[in-house]
Amino acid sequence: MHHIKEFNRFASDYQQYKIIQSKVAKHLVKNSKYQGKKIADLGAGSGEVYRSIFWEFEKLYACDLSSNMLALHPEEKVEKIICDFDTKACFERIKRLDIDQIFASSSLQWSKDLPTLFYRLSQLQIPLSLALFTSNTFKTIHSMLGIESPIYTEDEILQQARNFFMLNYEKRVYRLFFSSSKEMFTYIKRSGVSAGKKMASIGELKRLFREYPHSYLEFEVVFLWVD
Repeated sequence: MHHIKEFNRFASDYQQYKIIQSKVAKHLVKNSKYQGKKIADLGAGSGEVYRSIFWEFEKLYACDLSSNMLALHPEEKVEKIICDFDTKACFERIKRLDIDQIFASSSLQWSKDLPTLFYRLSQLQIPLSLALFTSNTFKTIHSMLGIESPIYTEDEILQQARNFFMLNYEKRVYRLFFSSSKEMFTYIKRSGVSAGKKMASIGELKRLFREYPHSYLEFEVVFLWVD
C-alpha cells in the first residue's frame, strides 16, 4: 500500500496541493442526480466531497486507509472509518451503516482489483457517484520517460464498470499550470496524484526537468454516475 504511506507522509502538505482533486469533487457532487441523507465517501481523504455537498444530509461516513488524512477531515455530522475499500471487511462494515448513497472521488483508481470493487459496489444497490483519474494523467511525463502509468486506462475503467452498472459517464481533461519546473514536480510529489510511485532514476528526472515541453500537467478523469 505504497500510496497510503505517501498520503500519510504528506497529509499536511496535501491541503495546499489538492487543486485538481477539489475541482473533481465539486463536479462529481454537483452532477449527482441523487442527494443522499446517509452517505459513505470511499477514499474520503481530507474531505473534498464533504465540502462540495450543498444539500442537507444526516450523516457522512468518511472511509479512508490513511489516518493522517482523516485527521484533516471535517467532523460535523461525520463518522470517520479507517478501512481499505479493496477488502471484503470494509464492505461488510459499509453494509451495516444503512447508507443511501456512495461517493468516491479521486481514489478508486488505486484499487488493486477494480472488477471485484465494482462488483461489491453493485451489490449495495444504491446510487453511486464515482470519479477516477485515468492513465492519461501525466501523459507527457510517462511518454518522455518511457514508462506505463500505474493506474487504469479510460477503456479499462469503462469496460469493467459496464459489466456491473447502467451508468451515466463523462470524461474531463484538466490542465494545471505552473511558473517553473521545480514548482511542477513539487506538486507531483505532494499532491497525491502520483501516489509516490518512483517514476525514474535521478538522471532521467533531471533530463525531464530540462526537456519537459509544457508549462502545465495533464489530468484525465472519468466520472461515473449510477442511479
